[in-house]
Amino acid sequence: MIKLIVTDMDGTLLDENGHLPDGFTDILDRLRANDIKLVAASGRPYYTLQTNFGPIGKYLSFICENGALVVDNSKVTYESVIDNNIVAEVLDTSKQIDNNVIILCSANCAYVENCSEEHLSEIKKYYTSLEIVDDLTKVTNPIYKITICNLENSHENLNTFFKPKFKDKLNVVGSGEIWIDISNKNANKGTALQSLMNTYNVSKEETMVFGDYYNDIEMLEQAEYSFVMENAPEDMKQYGKYIAASNKEHGVLRAILEYAL
Repeated sequence: MIKLIVTDMDGTLLDENGHLPDGFTDILDRLRANDIKLVAASGRPYYTLQTNFGPIGKYLSFICENGALVVDNSKVTYESVIDNNIVAEVLDTSKQIDNNVIILCSANCAYVENCSEEHLSEIKKYYTSLEIVDDLTKVTNPIYKITICNLENSHENLNTFFKPKFKDKLNVVGSGEIWIDISNKNANKGTALQSLMNTYNVSKEETMVFGDYYNDIEMLEQAEYSFVMENAPEDMKQYGKYIAASNKEHGVLRAILEYAL
């Protein structure tokens, strides 16, 4: 029997327009009636996820910042803060690369330096509490995640610069076509999910996970019912035991109805 369902947001639960699918609230009500816990897992920060779900968010748990922060029953139950010296090193590396825009992610807001309107438009889609500062090195708040937005060469930069330099001490992953996310080595969606599974005494066989991108791999490995979306990159599909219909076709809800309800 499935007791815990975890879903990524962009490209997975959300439709092609970034909206919750029709019928989501009804499915959530049915899950709650069956004592099945639903978790939203995302690279997005907690404050943005609260905005995304509105009042019904109180019924969910959240894996935020790609696993660097877990909020369960409105309380922080897991967090992984990056050492200040490491933050400075990543900032220095990133600033040497053309067209990189760096976002430092803290508990209550994200920080970014002045950048193009095109970059800023993309960033504001995911960071609803954003502070523009003159110098990121002067930010003193604890940082959970460093996100790099590059509209031109994100994948090339990931594999040429960031992974070779930081992969042994940090979790460096592409989280979308234009995004690189950097966090502590042990901070990923899989580790965060395991903390929730331990809290609720839920086994792998009782867990269902949905994902579509490379930052979802670790949490897919934690579940017997692991679903990769039809719209995912082809090489991602090896990480799922099942393929769910695309996010345009509300694949998450359809699989929940078939396998959990």
